[in-house]
Amino acid sequence: MPPKERAIPYKNRKSVSVYHHHQLQESMSDDESSTGSVEENVAEEEVEAITDLSNSDVCTKYQEASKIVNLALTGLISQCIPGAQILDLCNFGTTIINTQAMKLYQKKVNGVAVERGVAFPVCVSVNDVICNHSPLGSEEVEPLKAGDIVKIDLGCHIDGYISVAAHTLIVPESPDSPPTSISDEMGNVAVAAYNAMLVAAASIKAGATNTQVTDIVTKVASSYGVNSIFSVRMHQMKRFVIDGVKEVALRHPTADDLEAGGGKVGECNF
Repeated sequence: MPPKERAIPYKNRKSVSVYHHHQLQESMSDDESSTGSVEENVAEEEVEAITDLSNSDVCTKYQEASKIVNLALTGLISQCIPGAQILDLCNFGTTIINTQAMKLYQKKVNGVAVERGVAFPVCVSVNDVICNHSPLGSEEVEPLKAGDIVKIDLGCHIDGYISVAAHTLIVPESPDSPPTSISDEMGNVAVAAYNAMLVAAASIKAGATNTQVTDIVTKVASSYGVNSIFSVRMHQMKRFVIDGVKEVALRHPTADDLEAGGGKVGECNF
């Protein structure tokens, strides 16, 4: 079964589909004025449907979402100190994203408010929890302590144009002191992840395949003597879609991965 796209909630979106275009064509009469009117309507919708970076307004929305994400991430990093509650951190990041996003694009478009705010929940995952940990208020979670390894994930969107960010840190003894007692293994993992990210970003280009990117990430991990996590993947993003159908695995599955229920990522081109 092919992977399904995972979209962020939204309402009142406008798009032009091939099916919709055919419906318009089939409903046209022989009257020239009617034909001209329908063609004009289609042309107007097609202008609205330009959602790639050739549209300067789209670029601006991505940039504004990125600024908000970086602001929230910077604030969260400063709050990761001994005793900090994970739920408080998640709420803190969410408040920054929503507050800053609501300051932008306040004017309605065709009578409809521009949707903006959280695109991916603020997640604070500690130690052996890999990612996507955003606890409910009813959950009891231990506060952070010095030496904890914390992974932060979050995302913001402006009108469906999504920016996400992530960061890994070690909780210091105090806000003003750097983390201590970092093992060689932890250092290797951190540097490998950073360099793999750079190499992967440079490798994702027109004509390349996702398996080529996976091969490169695997080579980087191997050079540092560490392993990539099979269940964590990169995803294509589109407007209002945070997990598109194009995926990149961080490594190829082993027999044990497949036996445990992990699926092999289908090959795709960029």
